[in-house]
Amino acid sequence: MQPKRIPSINDNRLVIQFFPRQWNAFELNTVYTEQQPRWVWAVGFIGLIIVAYTWYMHFKADVPFSLVITLLLSLSLIKSSQVLFNYRQFRAFVARVLEKDRKTLSLINAVVLILGTGTILMGLFLY
Repeated sequence: MQPKRIPSINDNRLVIQFFPRQWNAFELNTVYTEQQPRWVWAVGFIGLIIVAYTWYMHFKADVPFSLVITLLLSLSLIKSSQVLFNYRQFRAFVARVLEKDRKTLSLINAVVLILGTGTILMGLFLY
């Protein structure tokens, strides 16, 4: 008889909502480590290229509602700049939100859900 295996963080990312402690450990010990990971700069640079390309296409192509999409995508620069240039403060914010201030986490999740749903609906019904 094999012993019961406890689910780990890597088993299924969708199930993580049911394991908040494991999610907190994953975020703080793997994603946002004490020292700023190198991947942050690579992802930030790629994000900047994507936003710049979106602005370029906004002015070059005649796409309806492109300004809305461009502005929504440009909002990602707020988080990118904080992660890149204020990493310690950003990590402290993440730790506070994950461990103590769950209302702020719920608010962030709700805003992301609304913006994501709006973007998907724009893609389905406007284009």
